[in-house]
Amino acid sequence: MKAKIYIFFVFICFFSYLSGQVEIDEPEELDIIQQNIEYIAEESGVEEADFSELTEKLEYYLKHPINLNKTTVDELRDLGLLTDIQIINFFDHIQRNGKLHSLYELQSIEGWDLATINKILPFVKISDVGVAHKYNFSEVMKEGNSQLFIRYMQTLEKQKGYKAIDDSTLAANPNSRYLGSPYKLYTRYQFKYYNLISFGFTAEKDPGEEFFKGTQKQGFDFYSAHFFIRNVGPFKAIALGDYNLQLGQGLTMWTGMSFGKTADAVFTKRNATGIKQYTSADENRFLRGVALNAKISKRLEILGFVSYKKIDASVEGDTMSYEDYYISSIVETGLHNTVSSYNKKDAIKQFIGGGNIQYTSLNKRLRIGATAFTTILDKPLGSRDELYRMYEFSGTTLNVASIDYSYIWKNFNIFGEEAYSSNGGIATINGIMAVTDKNLSFSLLHRYFDPKYFVFYASPLQEGSKASNEQGLYFGLNANLTHKLNLTAYFDLFSFPWLRYRVNAPSEGMEALVQLNYKFDKKNSIYFRYKHETKYLNKDDLYVKKLIETKKDNYRLNGVFQLSPSFRYKFRVDYVNYRKGDDYNHDGFAVSQTLSYKKGRFPLSFHLTFIYFDTYSYDERIYGYENDVLYAYSFPSYYYKGARYVINIKYTINKYLDFWAYLARTTYFDRNVIGSGLNEIQGNHKTDLHLQLRVKF
Repeated sequence: MKAKIYIFFVFICFFSYLSGQVEIDEPEELDIIQQNIEYIAEESGVEEADFSELTEKLEYYLKHPINLNKTTVDELRDLGLLTDIQIINFFDHIQRNGKLHSLYELQSIEGWDLATINKILPFVKISDVGVAHKYNFSEVMKEGNSQLFIRYMQTLEKQKGYKAIDDSTLAANPNSRYLGSPYKLYTRYQFKYYNLISFGFTAEKDPGEEFFKGTQKQGFDFYSAHFFIRNVGPFKAIALGDYNLQLGQGLTMWTGMSFGKTADAVFTKRNATGIKQYTSADENRFLRGVALNAKISKRLEILGFVSYKKIDASVEGDTMSYEDYYISSIVETGLHNTVSSYNKKDAIKQFIGGGNIQYTSLNKRLRIGATAFTTILDKPLGSRDELYRMYEFSGTTLNVASIDYSYIWKNFNIFGEEAYSSNGGIATINGIMAVTDKNLSFSLLHRYFDPKYFVFYASPLQEGSKASNEQGLYFGLNANLTHKLNLTAYFDLFSFPWLRYRVNAPSEGMEALVQLNYKFDKKNSIYFRYKHETKYLNKDDLYVKKLIETKKDNYRLNGVFQLSPSFRYKFRVDYVNYRKGDDYNHDGFAVSQTLSYKKGRFPLSFHLTFIYFDTYSYDERIYGYENDVLYAYSFPSYYYKGARYVINIKYTINKYLDFWAYLARTTYFDRNVIGSGLNEIQGNHKTDLHLQLRVKF
């Protein structure tokens, strides 16, 4: 009830103030951002992810396009759509030929093909006039803008964990019911002055968590706040509160968003952005404290950071002796909706402190960096009983150091990072990217992660779930076969020197992808994708500990067509075949169609989606991207046999107030019980409702 009163009160206050305004200021913003999100997210393989970092960045550059005649290397790297080779070639072109006079001149830059140019066009402009933003109070208040989001999400069918049970049953099994209500509540406020100043807060309550009572008397389960400022005196960036930190190639420190193997096959190099503000609702992958980045000369800059926060964990030991406590596992679900999950909340304290120094040559072609930091826990990570975890770090203190580099020679970029963790582990990642001409580019990357190597916030390109116990060789290719037909492909060969979860022996595998993209014109396109994976798993046998080979083939045909200025149609056909040993060979398919409507400055837009799917089991599941409310991202997996209907509506009430509604219903044709455990639903359908309000002022 308090949550409903809270939403209603904020809505009424702002609506009464803003009801006279009727302008709309986002003509193409959502479409462009969603296309970029979908392109990157298709291979992520998760049903929920927070891509708000990318969304907000692209949204900012849509509203404030980069002036190519006044830009910097750091600004173009921050955009995230260009390789370092393309960026260096851009500045070489400017140095030789002077300022740009037309965007058509981009076609004459070495290594800039039409696909690259079309990708960045919405985010750039050409002007001879540069704008100097001032740090005075009146200027900041005048040009800055604020946004407030309120989001409500709920599964409408009653799940097992929310059903009433008698007191004796609950006392005997306290984890047989969720502690709180079934809705998810999210709110976020952010003030932003261009990309120079940002401050705000985020709060979130997950389904099943209590709200302003019981275990959550403070209201939301998760709170986050940040203050971030750029270019103050010698400091390139200052962050207070929660922040992201991205260094090197991700071997030692990379919080926030990162991408692995995708259909954008050549983009294997991590472009570290250093310190960034943190605005996500992810409860794990961020730092909390202070970070400073200072430029001490034209070639040198230093970065220092300190973080102190509590993290979730399973803690075991003698309850009579605090000294005997140890951490059996770190928990990253972010859920605190049962007695057992709540008892794991903030169970240990984590301190991280260290720094980075970076040298950049005057021509920006050479970068060399060094990173070192220490991590201290107030309770030790204990030794693991499971054989596959025997090399994992144990103890309270972990020191990490690395050296990273990047050198561009002509159209070749050599890069890498070499790292060491104080428990005796090493990790290396080294690669090369090349642009032979406008029609062909490739990348080659080798990685080796020792089974002993351990870091809390690593995120390099990898096959496994963490940067440990893995080596691999990756090759990516991008070729423009004609001005309309493009080929992208990658091949990744990997092995695991030691045991893994559900793999009781050293193993190996491979993954390959080939995608053909055909563009009829700027608004009509089609692509075909084939992806193959080979891996090993334990045989499902109680007595024989033997590995069996699994193979998975994915086929996809996807098309987007602009039917009229207001209507767009998208279709997708997916087919999957999965084999496990000699006895298991099954397949599945999914067909989806989406009709989107958006007419100029008309305040209403919508997406209507229908999906039919039929798979033998969960192993043949198929992932899809769905249009959700702004800054929420849905990648549901379709398995078994059924149909899904989705409607997503945005209504712009006025220039200050936007409202979204998302309704999705999945009906299964082959079962009458959905889900398991406390999420079990008695019935053959599941309905999800998402509502969101945004206030801009």
